[in-house]
Amino acid sequence: MPLLDIALVVIGCYALYRGGDWLIDGVKGIGADLGWSPALIGLLLVSVGTSAPELFVSVGAAVQGFGDIAVGNAIGSNIVNLAIVLGIGAVIITLPVGAEISRRHTPVMLLLTFVTVGLLFDGHLSRTEAIVVIVVAAVLLAWAIKGSGLPPIDDEDEDKDKEHSVRRDLINTLLGIIALAIGAEALIRGGSGLAQVFGVPQAVIALTVTSIGTGLPEIVATVLAVARREVDMAIANIVGSNIMNLGLVLGVSGVIVPLDASGIGLGSLFYLVVLSLLLLVLGLKPGRVVRPVGAALLVSYAAYVVWLVS
Repeated sequence: MPLLDIALVVIGCYALYRGGDWLIDGVKGIGADLGWSPALIGLLLVSVGTSAPELFVSVGAAVQGFGDIAVGNAIGSNIVNLAIVLGIGAVIITLPVGAEISRRHTPVMLLLTFVTVGLLFDGHLSRTEAIVVIVVAAVLLAWAIKGSGLPPIDDEDEDKDKEHSVRRDLINTLLGIIALAIGAEALIRGGSGLAQVFGVPQAVIALTVTSIGTGLPEIVATVLAVARREVDMAIANIVGSNIMNLGLVLGVSGVIVPLDASGIGLGSLFYLVVLSLLLLVLGLKPGRVVRPVGAALLVSYAAYVVWLVS
């Protein structure tokens, strides 16, 4: 029934939103306790938290035999990050792109995107190819982290009533994982049900409805970071989330079950590459993402959705 499927999608999106929010709070607390920079927290910790919905959805879809949903969710989420999340953030305020992000983090994202798109060009992702994606992501991330440098742990606040206690961080992380598991299952069932009811390919549902639903944590994290003027964390979260979506989400899904992604058109892969190249160029020169560019990104996504549906 369409109403039941719509209800499952709504419930799934809300559970993913709450779960991602709890998980982000947990991992941000851990990063703060370690004394990491905002850019590094965004690249590694916040991105893992915001990519958790994609991981649960894609792995669940892969296990259930929905290869197009598994791949479409990962690719679609990266498109959503670069078009909607970055677009909304830039419309709110001009986003400067720090040197650490433009010189190391964004090139890593772009190289991994090239590798992944190349492997998906034939519409399939084998276990061997998935392992290649994971290894490439791990090597590139290690290079980016080495260049950033990890600061020592600051113990001067050990005796204070810490804002982020280890217990609360663990509880938030656990609650987030539980909510994400529930939300992922609801979104998969609702999304596949809507695809059958309306005769829309599952890949289109994954590239739009599912990817926007799993992208809610990124949207929330970025808007909050922008509101707090933590722009380095906002951009790094987008870049880090895209790296995790390919290296972790797509890679792990492909290792569990070889993925048939024949429903993912070359147009979507090309759009992802163009958006990734655009962020690299904007980061190097002029070194910021201005409001008109943010608005153009949002318009481009609307045009992309119209093209997909038509």
